[in-house]
Amino acid sequence: MTAARSVADGLKARLQDNNDKRRALEKEVSVVDSHLARFDNHKAAVKTNHEFTALLHEISVAKADKDRLEEQQLVLMEEADGIAADLKTAERALADEVKRADAARAQLDTERQQIEADLTRLTGERSGVAATVDPRTLALYEQLLKGRKGVAVARVTGELCEACHVRLRPHFTQQIRRNDSIVQCENCQRILYFVAPAATPSEPERA
Repeated sequence: MTAARSVADGLKARLQDNNDKRRALEKEVSVVDSHLARFDNHKAAVKTNHEFTALLHEISVAKADKDRLEEQQLVLMEEADGIAADLKTAERALADEVKRADAARAQLDTERQQIEADLTRLTGERSGVAATVDPRTLALYEQLLKGRKGVAVARVTGELCEACHVRLRPHFTQQIRRNDSIVQCENCQRILYFVAPAATPSEPERA
């Protein structure tokens, strides 16, 4: 959206500069017109051919200046038409970008509200569960949570701690698999737990 806005702003600046130049030319044309009007009024006061010739020369120069200024005005008007068309296109693109940004912002706001609702719900559930846990175990868990980057519990797979990937001693692994006491990894100190693998369905007997 920043790029689209930059393009639109740049075109607006160019169009404003074009308008300023055309107004300046209009003032110059007005000055030339006033000179031509004065020359025309001065014709009646001319008494000699030399004065009349000089006056005609000044009129010719003034008309040439006016033609040159009006030509510049036409060029600027054509340029302004092109800039105005480009500006409309840029503004439509910017409007589309704004709509997409607004839609994305609304989506993020909806997601934020859902996350906040989930957080409130989970915080309540955690408080309920924490009330049933032994205070010393809860204190250990909280301590590990702070010191182990938010991961205080690790699963044991085979004989490995999934958090630090250190192999555990066999008798230590057997103790963990019973899941009847708090056991910590000898390496990372996280609380370990074991989940038995799902039983594989037996193959049907062949006739």
